[in-house]
Amino acid sequence: MILEVLGLLADYYHSCLNAELYINEWVQDRLSLGEPVFRFVSVYLEPGNMFNVWIPLIGIHRQDLLTHLVCVMSLVSTVGSFGKIYPEWRPLWRLRELYANENANRPVSLALQSHDLSCETSGGLPCSHSMSLTALLMVVGMHLPISGRSTACRIIMYSLIGCCTLCMWLSRLYLATEYLHQCLLASYMAVSIVAISQWHWYSQRRSWAILVVLLLGCLAVGVYFIKLHLGLDPHWSVRQAFKWCPEPTYMRHEGSPIFLLSRDLGNLMGVALASPVMKLYVVFKVLTLL
Repeated sequence: MILEVLGLLADYYHSCLNAELYINEWVQDRLSLGEPVFRFVSVYLEPGNMFNVWIPLIGIHRQDLLTHLVCVMSLVSTVGSFGKIYPEWRPLWRLRELYANENANRPVSLALQSHDLSCETSGGLPCSHSMSLTALLMVVGMHLPISGRSTACRIIMYSLIGCCTLCMWLSRLYLATEYLHQCLLASYMAVSIVAISQWHWYSQRRSWAILVVLLLGCLAVGVYFIKLHLGLDPHWSVRQAFKWCPEPTYMRHEGSPIFLLSRDLGNLMGVALASPVMKLYVVFKVLTLL
């Protein structure tokens, strides 16, 4: 009985994935004039550039903002990298596999254009671009001096955040790197993490934070070897990228799941060593008053 239910759920999920492919096709057909904008957004607002460029530039203005961004973005990126452990399809991989399998139920009259930016080497869930941008915008919005202003200012601010996030969603859909549900879920996860970390993560003791990061590292290593023991390929997404990317030179090794997880756990360990972060806020406020 349980196996039958799981089988029905799997069939329904795959049907939903096939149906969502038409959303990617619609974006490519109807919004092709926005390709320069979509490429710009995906290239210059990707998670790596967030840490290397945007966070240092934004953090110049206020030290507490810089600390808040580093903490939240490290946590968000780590959660996203753990999500990449699950072998989730990307639209182009899914479509190519359907047409390569003669017995598969293929979508009717569906075609997706491949780009050089479509050659991602990690799984599609969650969308790292959407997750990172949403978290960045939410944190910056929390530090804007609008607490004493009218509701209209807040509406304008959240409208701008929504428009920027929507632009990122459309960019990922146009490049056929993510499904719509992957983008939506990523932004929801980012908002939730920002809200939760605001009250729980910053006040934690250093020893507790370091222990959590070490346990996460052990969990990642354990999952890797469990996959090997069960005959599951830990590098499934990389092999899919090699299989369906039109030009292997388009792929980036720094986008592979293991590289991302190692980078993000390293960033999170740095945050843990600086804990409790709440004390840093107090020090910054005292120095500002002086």
